[in-house]
Amino acid sequence: ACEIAAESRSRARVARMADAIPLADGTHEAFRTVTTENAEKYWEAIPSTMDGVLGGFEIVAAPDADTSLAFAGAMFGPKLLGRALDCGAGIGRVSRDVLSKLALKVDLVELVPKYVEQARVELKDEPKMCDFFTSSLQDFVPAEGIYDLIWIQWVIGHLTDVELVDFLQRCARGLRPGGWIVVKDNNTSPTEPGIIDGKYLIDADDHSVMRTNKVVKHLFATAGLKLHKEVVQKRFPSELCTVRMYALTPLPPSERADH
Repeated sequence: ACEIAAESRSRARVARMADAIPLADGTHEAFRTVTTENAEKYWEAIPSTMDGVLGGFEIVAAPDADTSLAFAGAMFGPKLLGRALDCGAGIGRVSRDVLSKLALKVDLVELVPKYVEQARVELKDEPKMCDFFTSSLQDFVPAEGIYDLIWIQWVIGHLTDVELVDFLQRCARGLRPGGWIVVKDNNTSPTEPGIIDGKYLIDADDHSVMRTNKVVKHLFATAGLKLHKEVVQKRFPSELCTVRMYALTPLPPSERADH
């Protein structure tokens, strides 16, 4: 019986390897301009305002927060979490409108220094705010085992596949037992004009890349995360792309794709 179980596990590993999708790094056609330097240069030129960080669509702020809170409530229940981390926080909108309503303590991390300073201003009267980190997500290492929730919104397009998987794995190590990772971001369609390899759509203005839903979920699995729920954002202007929320937890080692 042990030999049969071992053979079954071996076959499963081989099948997973056969189904694996190669991870794109900075040499891939879609990601050649996806660098920290290009992201910082672009966003430094964008005003430190709600409309600025939302790309001229301040109108989405309220429905975005409402849907995020409903999603979180359905996943985590009404009890406040201990500590949350807002990744790619901009001027602190998600920290203020979402995470401060979900957790007793909130930290944020943002690449652009002027946004971090504006976040301090925006959140100066919010007693739940704790640490304000200035860092790229490529370089940021969450403290291990302290977060009940790590929220990553509208920023994964500034990381290559390899960088995103690495970051998600660091986030998993930053969670307390029972902790969650939520990713909320844009999706493209595999039939979108200009898409590369049926997976990646480049934004030439801000040097980011939008992925298909299939690719995003593959990256979660590669990072050793279990997807519990995904929801499409509603009540956004029709001209905007699809936005999805994903609720994730770390898989036990025996269930990870690389096991």
